Amino acid sequence: MLKFMSREKEELANRKKIRTYSKRLVTTLSIASFIGYIASLVFDVPSLNLHSAALSIVLSIVSLGLNMWSYIDYFRKRNLNNQLGIENTPGQEKLTEIHINIASSASFLIGGIIPVLPFESPIIPFVSITFSILGYAAMVANIVWTMISEPKVKELSKGENLQVV
Repeated sequence: MLKFMSREKEELANRKKIRTYSKRLVTTLSIASFIGYIASLVFDVPSLNLHSAALSIVLSIVSLGLNMWSYIDYFRKRNLNNQLGIENTPGQEKLTEIHINIASSASFLIGGIIPVLPFESPIIPFVSITFSILGYAAMVANIVWTMISEPKVKELSKGENLQVV
């Protein structure tokens, strides 16, 4: 039983590495797509606008899937730590980070879907950009949240010999 749990813990660590690198790639591609979308609006190139919006939708769906995967694995790791008798770190820091990531992905997804809807209105690009900006604001909030909470979590886990989830 202990061997199985150890293997599962290793599997969770490998999954986290895959998610981390995948999220970095998706974030980089999302930024490039957003720049392409803004450029298509500035230079009035409708075909590039549609392609950028479609790429944004796909990347947002992938990002949302990766964030939901993080959410599921967060609870799997907490459960595994409880089974192994390892105390989890107190607080909601990691869970809040995951929630912010999900909000960011959802904002990007909405921002990508709006331009391809079959509605004709001059306000649609502004609504789409607003949701994209909300997504970037959530990303910035997540970075700031991580910078603030990470030293606290590491300090707590060192002082009390806790397992960081």
